[in-house]
Amino acid sequence: MSFDEQIGRVVKIFITGKDPRSLRTVELDNWTGVAITGQPEFFKKALEAEVLARSCVYLLIKSGAEDDLPEIYVGESDDFSQRYTNGKFPIEFDTFLIFTSKDDNLTRAHVKWLEEKLWAILKGNSGKAVVANANKPTSSNLPRADVATMRTYLGNMIYVLEALGYDLFSVKERTSASAAGQVEQQNDEAQNLVLDLYATLPKRIDDRAYLRYEDGAYVLISGSKINARITESLPSNVRKLREQLIEDGGLIEAGDHMELTKDIPFSKPSPASALVKGRSSTGYQDWLRVTDGVPLGAVLGIAAAIREVV
Repeated sequence: MSFDEQIGRVVKIFITGKDPRSLRTVELDNWTGVAITGQPEFFKKALEAEVLARSCVYLLIKSGAEDDLPEIYVGESDDFSQRYTNGKFPIEFDTFLIFTSKDDNLTRAHVKWLEEKLWAILKGNSGKAVVANANKPTSSNLPRADVATMRTYLGNMIYVLEALGYDLFSVKERTSASAAGQVEQQNDEAQNLVLDLYATLPKRIDDRAYLRYEDGAYVLISGSKINARITESLPSNVRKLREQLIEDGGLIEAGDHMELTKDIPFSKPSPASALVKGRSSTGYQDWLRVTDGVPLGAVLGIAAAIREVV
């Protein structure tokens, strides 16, 4: 095997019922951590799992529409089996993910550290999710050796979340989540495709925002022009993102429009174009390739057709 040959990892998913949507236990090779995930109707069943009587860090996720962002609550508990027994949750959700350890080495201090770091990462990726926590979680002061161990644990958490299809992290975070010493090789043409795209403000074709598609990820570029007006059709979580960007200086007034002052990563093109246009948007139609004005959907369709031929 050559050094640059692609190396993979094994993710094991155990489904606890006949229905593939039932409660699932997820494990990763060479990791003592474990995740338990499912839909809300399986939450009480999850509380019966012996491992959840330990310290845990968890996510409650409410999925967004195609042109909106998901909402996520990040929490921790020293005994998750006693958490939410009254059924009162901080947000409505359609998926829960609970991370703990198969041994007793994960402590309350560890999960508080993990909670704060995970919260900070998700807040930094504001174009991929809206974080529902009203306040920043309190971290813990761990010894250096424990910090190193928890960084590895966090990387494995990110790896499992991405493997389950939750595109919540940047390309850098996804790459750093790979096991040490492993070399990743991208053979998929879709991953190697790089596109520079633009969208215009409503009724103002000379005012543009720019989106870059690379490594399977979307980034709304700093300096992009954003519509100063919004309509009722603007998705609720994109509206929250807009308000957050204005509050922290990421979006500023610039005459008769607004302007983005930093790059914003997105999981999908439609929330990005909704932010730009101030209304509901179909990103695959509203984002156009800079070189020829072909819609993103048509470009990706062409790319898919080429892959099938090859």
